[in-house]
Amino acid sequence: MSDTIHPTEKSLDQYLVLHVRYLGAQHQFVDDGAARTETLAALLPRVFEFFHLSDHGGHKIYMFTHDGEVLRNTSTTLGEIAKSHEKLKLDLVEQFEQG
Repeated sequence: MSDTIHPTEKSLDQYLVLHVRYLGAQHQFVDDGAARTETLAALLPRVFEFFHLSDHGGHKIYMFTHDGEVLRNTSTTLGEIAKSHEKLKLDLVEQFEQG
């Protein structure tokens, strides 16, 4: 066994393993090298693309939750949510907007 870190391996203090679950989909969004500095606002378009969703022209609002808590501040980084953990699991939930 070697203690050498290969340059292609991502440091866990800068990156984490991210899983996003959306109840309307069979598969989860997984990013094995998500930057801890990425904000929820930056993550949302990637997740929308993966799940084939759009936030345009509808009455649905999408938001992330973590451990049952709605994450309303989209400038929050993944690292702030995950803290010292190597993995982060989020849910993408939808809410219907009346109007």
